[in-house]
Amino acid sequence: MVKEIYDYFVAQLNANTDGSSYRGDFLFQLHDEALTAYDTVTGKLVKEAVEYSPVALQVAEAVPFVEDNHRYDWLVSFGVLVRVAGLIYDSTVDLGYGHIKAVTDTLQGAVVTMTDTHKYAFKTTPPKINGMVQLGNSKFLLVTVTMNVTELGHGNYGQQSTWTVGASTLDIISATKTSTRRYYTGDVKSSTANDYNKPIGRAVVISLTFNYNGETALLDEVDGKSSLTTTYTVTDTFAGVTPSRVKSWTMTCQQATETQTINGVKRLTCVFVEA
Repeated sequence: MVKEIYDYFVAQLNANTDGSSYRGDFLFQLHDEALTAYDTVTGKLVKEAVEYSPVALQVAEAVPFVEDNHRYDWLVSFGVLVRVAGLIYDSTVDLGYGHIKAVTDTLQGAVVTMTDTHKYAFKTTPPKINGMVQLGNSKFLLVTVTMNVTELGHGNYGQQSTWTVGASTLDIISATKTSTRRYYTGDVKSSTANDYNKPIGRAVVISLTFNYNGETALLDEVDGKSSLTTTYTVTDTFAGVTPSRVKSWTMTCQQATETQTINGVKRLTCVFVEA
């Protein structure tokens, strides 16, 4: 639930090398130079005032689903106060904003299993600076972080599969994989007693829609320039199980479609069949 998301975000903010500390759920005390909270200090018998950047949960809206996988789509917004050392914000000295942005960049597209065993898939936006505030003798940046998070009680996300065609890893939008039995028909003309359909194997058909990123061989398929005998090694690497499940097929491109929209991303849809 949202507490897991909040705790995980704060933990990622604290996984830094610049000594910055981020906390929530504290009673903060304002001094002339910093925001502090009384906390346990290693080697000390009593709690001492320690400077933190406070993290607050501003928005937590859930869209529930009725599927058995206990899915929720969350809109979550966090507010962070980051102290500015000088009179104005200087990114070379004031490392807080840059560190928060690095965390959101890392979370973008990530799938995380947390302590409650639920899975969470993140879509993040860059942190937004909403201005500065004067508290005592110090200035603070007001930073807002907004995330869309899909929570699953069980199951997997599409991005847990990586698709490659030859040496190219595709930026997948959607993937469909179908396996169909192939039959041999036995037909004895003198009698109907021996007519039958005998299964002789399976045919795999894979349809991939992806953002074009220099896959010129597949663009040639769209333009009708490829040889009819060209084959591709299509590989699905599914990281949703341990160890990862990897399956490859030798395939030909049966159909290729290019989609172009104004101000949109150039996309290809390729349908592959086993060679």
